[in-house]
Amino acid sequence: MHTLILMRHAKAVRPETAPDDESRGVTARGETEALAAGLALKDLNLGVNRVLVSPAARTQQTAARVVPALGPVSVETVASLYLAEAEHIFAEAMAKAGDVTLVIGHNPGLHECAVRLLEQEQAWSQLAVAVRTGFPTSAFAAFSLRGDVLEAAGPSLVAAWQPRD
Repeated sequence: MHTLILMRHAKAVRPETAPDDESRGVTARGETEALAAGLALKDLNLGVNRVLVSPAARTQQTAARVVPALGPVSVETVASLYLAEAEHIFAEAMAKAGDVTLVIGHNPGLHECAVRLLEQEQAWSQLAVAVRTGFPTSAFAAFSLRGDVLEAAGPSLVAAWQPRD
């Protein structure tokens, strides 16, 4: 059994305010929403013990606000998570079976990964529909997984959270 939590980075500054996309940091709103996401994860008590983070400034800053709420966890920056596709995100997260892994990364890959897991589960609950509809900044979706490949993961959506507008 493995738990995978997919989280999109917090609200980032506009592209024209940074020298390149990877350097874009989070806004004040993003900081607030990332803190709220961290508290929401803490309240779920999923036992996160591993955090994988894209090297982009916005994901690193998101992690800096989320991780303190989780307690002692292993945090690893994974260069290949920057704008990664769904298959790669899943493979990185599943590298260590039995972990409760939080991946902090980017759309569209994160959302696509979540939707593919929901399709495998054939989930249409109100929570699943909310995740399928969109994955705004600071949102996360948590899945319980059985198996080791995306196509046969035996997923089950256990929680999801989005910041309020």
